[in-house]
Amino acid sequence: MNQIILEVKLFAENTDDDILSFAFEDDECRVNLNSDSCQGELKEVFSKLVKLCLQNDVILEMKIEEGYGRGLYKDVCSEYVIELQRELDSIKERIRREVSAE
Repeated sequence: MNQIILEVKLFAENTDDDILSFAFEDDECRVNLNSDSCQGELKEVFSKLVKLCLQNDVILEMKIEEGYGRGLYKDVCSEYVIELQRELDSIKERIRREVSAE
């Protein structure tokens, strides 16, 4: 398995939009945390991450843009990325066990 380090970056695009960006090799997926479509965007990112982790060991690396000042978003997004990593690791192992058992 290849190991892929995927940068997850939190930044403010402007005064109204806080963005959590996932830098895939071929694409950047942005989740606007202030948008009504945030949950749908997160689901799309999760689906893409699951597909990627079937073939690779994915390591999420959280980065917060220098000068980003919204402490609550920093804390929540950092914790979210940690939990997302745990979930991906769990899914990856479960799927790999199922495939090897067939």
